Amino acid sequence: MKRISQTLLLVATLFLAAGIATDSHAADDARIQATLILGTNDGGGVDSQLKRYEKNLKRVLRFDTFRQKGSGSASVSLPGKASINVGQGQSVSIEASDAGGGKLRIAARWAQISTTVVTPRGQPTVLVGPASGSGKLILLLVAN
Repeated sequence: MKRISQTLLLVATLFLAAGIATDSHAADDARIQATLILGTNDGGGVDSQLKRYEKNLKRVLRFDTFRQKGSGSASVSLPGKASINVGQGQSVSIEASDAGGGKLRIAARWAQISTTVVTPRGQPTVLVGPASGSGKLILLLVAN
């Protein structure tokens, strides 16, 4: 009977350790979503794919029209690097690391712009890029 109890305790400990290892591994990864947007004052409104970010975009930028031009994503082991192709010949280089407290430190290089932000997971970060036609290219980054 004592042998069975020891065996069950050992099995339970192994399952618990495996669960903790899986959880800690998940915390060491981040998925970075990058969306390329064209902002203009053409009176066209906001693309349906961007509706959940409309408030953020309009708070930061004085455009009435936001059109998604492309997007891409990458999984990054923290700390780590990735390059994300977002379409229209544009790509963004990312370096990501854990900043503690559920936040990530994201260093982004895109269209001659280089910046580092500390952001909570799931919080959008808006980068304003070069002029394009009658508007500006915008890069929206979300790390989960």
